[in-house]
Amino acid sequence: MNYEEQREFTRLSVELEITLYHEMWVHPIKVKSKDISLGGIFIYTSFTKDLPNSMLLSVTIPTVDERFVTFKGEVVHSVPKVGVGIRFLTKSNHLNSLIAKLRRSLPSE
Repeated sequence: MNYEEQREFTRLSVELEITLYHEMWVHPIKVKSKDISLGGIFIYTSFTKDLPNSMLLSVTIPTVDERFVTFKGEVVHSVPKVGVGIRFLTKSNHLNSLIAKLRRSLPSE
């Protein structure tokens, strides 16, 4: 069994502009996503050393209809100078709808 088969949620490879915010930061940071699932998101950032595991963040994601949804997330994986995996702590119908819309907008494989 490969790693992808062990995942609870299927990942969608999609590049979205994400905004991250932490209460100790003066300004939010804008980053790009590598992929997203109902469980979380992997984002590209060179600031991996500044995002320790278990750091709580607000993750703002643009929806397909140009609105924004904000979720609480926790950094759970870090690849130095590449990016971080963030687990969503907020589960909601907004997230389910966002993933469904993204899935429909991607070309079939």
